[in-house]
Amino acid sequence: MLQKMKEQGVQEDKLMLLKGVSGAFRPGVLTALMGVSGAGKTTLMDVLAGRKTSGYIEGSIKVSRYPKKQETFARVSDYCEQNDMHSPHVTVYESLLYSAWLRLSSSVDSKTRKMFIEEVMELVELTPLRKTVCS
Repeated sequence: MLQKMKEQGVQEDKLMLLKGVSGAFRPGVLTALMGVSGAGKTTLMDVLAGRKTSGYIEGSIKVSRYPKKQETFARVSDYCEQNDMHSPHVTVYESLLYSAWLRLSSSVDSKTRKMFIEEVMELVELTPLRKTVCS
């Protein structure tokens, strides 16, 4: 996109995607991030999640008023993009179980993992959909 802009006479070497963005996510509250295509929703979430590794990232991210530590933040949060791939042969519960096995430390036993999944499902109101196949 930057090359196309240069062809139209833009002189800057940096393309500012987000400016003056602030907000808060409350614990225990499902939050929807909405906006028109190209508004920067995915860029914002990629920066917050630590997935954006190229380009220039300036500013501060705070968690509970403290500077975000990526290694800690990655263990307690995630987001699912609308185009994330899911197996059409597994249920919502099985997808979360698989994710938990990938993300949680090997020191977390199976019973604790399952208890954690149940808590998350209840928190984001997925319990009624636990046996729904992710297609």
